[in-house]
Amino acid sequence: MIEFYFATGNEHKVAEANAVLSPHKIKVKKLEGIEKLEIQHTNLEEIAKTALTLIVPNTDKLVLVEDSGLFVHELNGFPGPYSSYVFETLGVDGILKLLNDSKSRKAEFRSSVSFGTKGKIFATFSSVSEGTLTTQAKGDNGFGFDPIFVPMWASKTFGQMDLNEKIVYSHRSKALKKLALWYLNAAKTNTLEENAIVVSQAPQNK
Repeated sequence: MIEFYFATGNEHKVAEANAVLSPHKIKVKKLEGIEKLEIQHTNLEEIAKTALTLIVPNTDKLVLVEDSGLFVHELNGFPGPYSSYVFETLGVDGILKLLNDSKSRKAEFRSSVSFGTKGKIFATFSSVSEGTLTTQAKGDNGFGFDPIFVPMWASKTFGQMDLNEKIVYSHRSKALKKLALWYLNAAKTNTLEENAIVVSQAPQNK
């Protein structure tokens, strides 16, 4: 069993990653002892890559970093990369209030996953889950804005789905599947480091 280490404090993300990657014989563990730092940026891919850049010089583990956000069309993509902060400050009800008089409730979740080890970034993958926002929260599963997002071709919010249902539609799951297929092929063909980006040594965390 191959082991990937997820740099996150979110147990929901670790569980989702395991559900997606275990069929590919990849086990996901939470990376301990190294803190993930998130920069302020409008691009999820840059946030994930930068966070990984600060981690991989300090470990020989296979590490993945993921950043995601809810992009509401009527709000010009807000909250986007700032979704975690907005959830903590405005919450689900705050976003719904902003959409009270909106004609469109289209939105999408986006995810970017960056992967590397030993001072190198091997690859970054991104994906999207398109859908709509409900007028009230539904369901107690998941986290963040899951209870108000209904993915395209589904009738439930992420908050109403169990994990096996969610990974069929999840933006994060789609990005992780891309990573798994790429990694297994690259490992088999010895091309893992073919397009790797070497990053400079970062200070050791204490």
